Amino acid sequence: MRDGRIDYRFSSATRGIEWSMWYDSDRGDKSPTPKGYWRSTNVRSAFLSLVIIGRKRYQMESGTVGRLLMDVVGGLAQAVAGKTKDGVRVDKSEFYESALVLEEGRPIFRERFTVAVSPDMPRGWVDEELQALLLEWPKTPGGVAYRSDEKIEITLRPDGLQIVAQQMPQEFVFWNHLARLGEALAERLGGLAAR
Repeated sequence: MRDGRIDYRFSSATRGIEWSMWYDSDRGDKSPTPKGYWRSTNVRSAFLSLVIIGRKRYQMESGTVGRLLMDVVGGLAQAVAGKTKDGVRVDKSEFYESALVLEEGRPIFRERFTVAVSPDMPRGWVDEELQALLLEWPKTPGGVAYRSDEKIEITLRPDGLQIVAQQMPQEFVFWNHLARLGEALAERLGGLAAR
């Protein structure tokens, strides 16, 4: 526990790809915004080159008003902190100006998620297994579906491949799913990102 936050940390390596996961309770057990993180620093790109988020969120963020809002909020956060997050400048509004949306996958996948890539990123890696991992999360203990399209953000950037799971349940089945998703993405993107 640090500063009222509860952290759990896990690390592993699969097929030469090292990764770590951690849980940030964001102010303790009663927080409405606990987050699960998965990151591999082995898989990285020279600049922000991939964003996978829910389609509704993408439409909001990539629109003119959304990009302006992200610029303002990002600028304020940087001014207050005096530096960028993890020392890496990640400008999503700039990325969205030139990003291409991959229209790959099943109709339900394309309806719920947007895969935005930089123009130099290869296509054809969003396969059936990856779509299933993004769409079909375990149910919460109360039987409620975990709406991954509303809670998951995946980025590939200079500090690595990262998945952020908002309102991450603490049950092991969710950690297992997050690890499987991260490993599947790292396997597909590992060779692509190095180009």
